[in-house]
Amino acid sequence: MVVRYETIKSVLLVFLVITSGVLTWNLWTFHPKYEFNDEKHVHEVSISDPKDIADVIRPVKLLLHTDSGHFGIVDEKKVGETLQELSSWNFYDLGNERVYSQDQIMALSQREKSLELIFPDLVPFDLYKGILKFESERLPAGSFDRLVIYWEDESKEDGTAYFIASKEGKVYESHVNHDYIQALFTRLKKQESQFPEFERYELPDGRVKYLPAKETVMYRYNYYADYIDPNKFTRALFKDPSLVRKTSEDSATEKFRDSTSEMNVDKSTSTIFYVNPSQAIDPAAGQADTDLLKRSIDFINEHAGWTDNYKYFSVDPATQKATFQLFLKGYPVFNVEGMSEIKLYWGKEEIYQYRRPYFSLDIPLPDPEKVNMSSGEEVMDTLLADPSIDINKLQELILGYRIYKNPENSKVIILDPSWYYLYDGTWERFEAKDVRGNLRGLG
Repeated sequence: MVVRYETIKSVLLVFLVITSGVLTWNLWTFHPKYEFNDEKHVHEVSISDPKDIADVIRPVKLLLHTDSGHFGIVDEKKVGETLQELSSWNFYDLGNERVYSQDQIMALSQREKSLELIFPDLVPFDLYKGILKFESERLPAGSFDRLVIYWEDESKEDGTAYFIASKEGKVYESHVNHDYIQALFTRLKKQESQFPEFERYELPDGRVKYLPAKETVMYRYNYYADYIDPNKFTRALFKDPSLVRKTSEDSATEKFRDSTSEMNVDKSTSTIFYVNPSQAIDPAAGQADTDLLKRSIDFINEHAGWTDNYKYFSVDPATQKATFQLFLKGYPVFNVEGMSEIKLYWGKEEIYQYRRPYFSLDIPLPDPEKVNMSSGEEVMDTLLADPSIDINKLQELILGYRIYKNPENSKVIILDPSWYYLYDGTWERFEAKDVRGNLRGLG
């Protein structure tokens, strides 16, 4: 009996030791199912599809300068073909920045037998290295908004390409295998008849613009809109969606709040405006984020917010602002009420303001109306004849679209072809009323 008693004690002791070990292991590996409020919110909402940098940062126009004239390419497919070809090249001997005058940059970028890729604003080298291949591992800390490639007739081992930051007057010279350049220009020359002809227009202050030489055929489109539930954005933007409350609602607006942030929904324009006042920064502090563009793309990708064909359009390091514009058929789309752009302002650590539409262009209605747009020279002449126009503030002139809701059917979105000009930092719609002048207004 003594032996059996000792055996039972031993078995019981082993059982207790094992049970204690299991309990200890569970305590060590236990993860509570709650989150602390001060943790950074991980966005789990996918509103649309994320995008690669190559799909967001693209040239808005290619200018081909040949011995037979100047040709402009805005068609997204044709721009994409050239960009795809360039992505297989190797850019080597990328030099340090050199400071050029505006006259020198103009001469450099408008030379005969050259191709000019024009980006809407500055693109950091470090961000674009995944799209273009650079031989050097250490790239310049700067940016560029134009890439100019020269085509030399004589056979050489390498050709020349210039990365230009036109606003800053900085130029970076590099080289490319000449065979690649020869193949590119041979292909473009064969397609030359497919590209609209552009003409050189010299402004009174000496600046040169290349504008469509003839009337451009465009179309007035009507689209059914696909509206996204604004509640998806509350789940994507607020740190803890369970703490968000709807504070007001009427036929025109909705408002959502938590303890630090607010999101306003404008039903008339189908746009949202999110703001976190605690993130406001002092402009005088001079805060600048060198990764502003990448950070902004990453933020939108976190909730897959690319609901339509939005492209990088501009950055302003001084205000920590990044803008992504809606594009249609290769042309930018404008609207003064924010229906065609995604705009972000960064704060101390996180997003300060976020403005954007909550709809996408879904199904086009049949039979779009044909519209003949005036030549660039005609529009520029009319602008310069307007005494209210200050030539020093006139920056750009481009074709685009004006977007607005059909007043008789809010489910239908209208896109009107229009000329737009950049005046003192703001895009304004040109609308010629008669031969004596024009009416300037926002589109």
